[in-house]
Amino acid sequence: MHKAPLAAALALLAGCASSFDRPANTVDLNRDGYQAQSQFAAHQLTGDARLMNQSRCEDLDLALAGQPIDAGLGAAFDEPQLLSPGDLLRVELPRGDDFQGNYVISPNGYLRMPFLGDLPAAGMSSAQLETVVARLLVEGGFYKPGFARASVSVLEWAPIQVSVSGAVFQSGDVLLNQREAADVASERLIAAGDIAFQRSLSSALFAAAGVRPDADIRNIVLVRNGKRRVFDMSGALNGGAMDDPLLVAGDRIHVPSRGCFQMALARPSRITPPGIRVFMSNLTQPAASNASSAIGQDATRLPYGTRFLQGLVSANCVGGIQATNARRWGVLISRNPVTGESEVISRSIEDLVRRADRDNYNPVLLPNDAIACYDSHVTNVRDVIAMVSEAAAPVLNAVIIGGIAN
Repeated sequence: MHKAPLAAALALLAGCASSFDRPANTVDLNRDGYQAQSQFAAHQLTGDARLMNQSRCEDLDLALAGQPIDAGLGAAFDEPQLLSPGDLLRVELPRGDDFQGNYVISPNGYLRMPFLGDLPAAGMSSAQLETVVARLLVEGGFYKPGFARASVSVLEWAPIQVSVSGAVFQSGDVLLNQREAADVASERLIAAGDIAFQRSLSSALFAAAGVRPDADIRNIVLVRNGKRRVFDMSGALNGGAMDDPLLVAGDRIHVPSRGCFQMALARPSRITPPGIRVFMSNLTQPAASNASSAIGQDATRLPYGTRFLQGLVSANCVGGIQATNARRWGVLISRNPVTGESEVISRSIEDLVRRADRDNYNPVLLPNDAIACYDSHVTNVRDVIAMVSEAAAPVLNAVIIGGIAN
């Protein structure tokens, strides 16, 4: 006579266990989501995410609006590598033992030489500094006109600090060309001359965690001493020719935003991240812990361009017994890098696996995204029933033992 209430209670529990509430967002993902693919699947049935992304492309961002770009300044940026504070120089003079030697440019940009005092050096090329040294030697009466010849060579290019802003993952100051002594071959330590590949524009973008998918890489602005020049860095991704100027301390770089998500930029390159760190959680069935589901350092470091579905596979959220685990849900916790707003997106894992148009609502994972998995309705019901049975077991045992005793 107690079967009907028990069945009703189990049905109520099953109904509670089988519900899945979609996460809410303060922003409208249909209009303000960073990727078109971040929109809800229900809104993707009538549209193509790639077309939606293209339709959202806008002009350059407001940071450059009304700021004219200087023209005809090629020489100011194409000249030989300019000196920066910290650079180690070798100065040699004919019969100039009192002057020649190794020198380091001071933090304020000057080179201190015996009897000549502080010489402005930062921002000059080696040839320009040679001219300054020779002129001062003549003006100081140490050499006759026409006999003062100086040779300035760079023994080691120092690390430099530049600033990067705009459509990069980590804007701010970056330090370029840091090297340990162990990284330099002994033959190079005694040889004259050095090379500074790591003081380039592409190195600065890479050091800022790479450009975002909305970056306008054809119009990257470099500001030096108040002068601006635009560089096209698209060759880093398409294999074409690319201007990659060497930088000096104090340069400022701005990466404009096109206002749309460009899938072609979501892959490793010289100006994009080689890989990303993603936080994962799979703490219920079919795994009881992250350790047992093999979610470790290697699993959470994914190639840039990995999509949500591939991340779910890495988190062991896909697979298992079809009857109990197939209808699982995955949740992506991301942050819109343009607005700073958090976006929480839910997807049926089965839809991502089965649907032919899965790419229309299968977002690309971004640095520091988080993935969480929820079990299927069948697994939820089974665990709720097991929990109720476990809680009721002591009472049932007491009733049975009492009946036997009577």
